[in-house]
Amino acid sequence: MRPDKRRSLFESFRDAFRGAWLCLRSERNMRIHAAACGYVLFFALKMGLGRGELACLLLSMGLVTGAEAMNTAVEKLCDHVCKKQDPEIGRVKDLAAGAVLLYAIFAALVGGAVLLRPELWAVIMDIVGTGWKLGAFGASVAASLGLIFLVPLKKE
Repeated sequence: MRPDKRRSLFESFRDAFRGAWLCLRSERNMRIHAAACGYVLFFALKMGLGRGELACLLLSMGLVTGAEAMNTAVEKLCDHVCKKQDPEIGRVKDLAAGAVLLYAIFAALVGGAVLLRPELWAVIMDIVGTGWKLGAFGASVAASLGLIFLVPLKKE
């Protein structure tokens, strides 16, 4: 940060986007969350959900991915502050990871409450019943799994 001036709004947003990108590049769990968000949005839009239901899903996705980013920040800070194994640091990291797990469980419950209805099954049957749609969906799943598990994590 420049000592003589406050950071510009552009610099603040640039740094925030860099942090989000770093989290996505360096954390497998964030990649899993991002892929899940993509599929939830795909099915939600195909089902024609109302604005309120879509808002609930978006809020849930934002909370989970935000919690994952905060967990990553806590873990990186703990690793920086304490270079050796420390049981207290381990508990702090476990607590942060537990918070993400709780957010993810409740987001899944929200997703189930919103998405599990006949319209979802109609969308699934449309995909399964059309060869090119099934192929495209299968390719997207394969690409997502590749990005999650095969692309190396960037350590920064």
